[in-house]
Amino acid sequence: MTNLSNIVEILAKQALGNSSQQSQQGGLGGILGSVLGQLGNNTSSANAQGGLGGILGSVLGQLGGAGQQQSQPNTNAAGGSKASALLIAVLPLVLAWIQKQGGLQGALDKLRGQGISSQVDDWVSTGPGENAAVNPQQVENLFDDADIEQVAQEAQAPKQDVYSAISSVLPQIIDSLTPQGAQTSNTEANADIQQVMNLVSGFLKR
Repeated sequence: MTNLSNIVEILAKQALGNSSQQSQQGGLGGILGSVLGQLGNNTSSANAQGGLGGILGSVLGQLGGAGQQQSQPNTNAAGGSKASALLIAVLPLVLAWIQKQGGLQGALDKLRGQGISSQVDDWVSTGPGENAAVNPQQVENLFDDADIEQVAQEAQAPKQDVYSAISSVLPQIIDSLTPQGAQTSNTEANADIQQVMNLVSGFLKR
């Protein structure tokens, strides 16, 4: 097992505001259900759109509204809640991109080809410390512009914010997919990616 489900759970809790009510449901399925479960009214339109675009549109439609409703005393409250919503919303986009590269190894090779080999090596490494940062400009040409545009429209956020969310999530995802470093089983990692994607799409089909 990789740690992918753990990072998804953390991101989902951030999007939900870490409320105690959500944590009582337990497990990744329960938390994703909390994030996605209120999408029932939108599932017909999501299914009509089909594919990743429909999933992202529905997730962002729900999380964007939730983010706007939250208000906290600190000055960065609105931006913080919207940023948390974007982090979980771009998750399917990043996982689908990894799958399009043929899985984890193909994605790592593609990232190294973007001139960020040192960062990728750090994410895969099992050493202590924070994951090396990557700037949004370095991930811009990895993703389909139409997907980014849809995320931006649904979230009512600038495209640059979407790329920023991707650059924040990507190191965490690669790190979580390689708990044994370079010795991690690619087959295992790819299976975990598919499991999370199935969970996301499964909730939206309810």
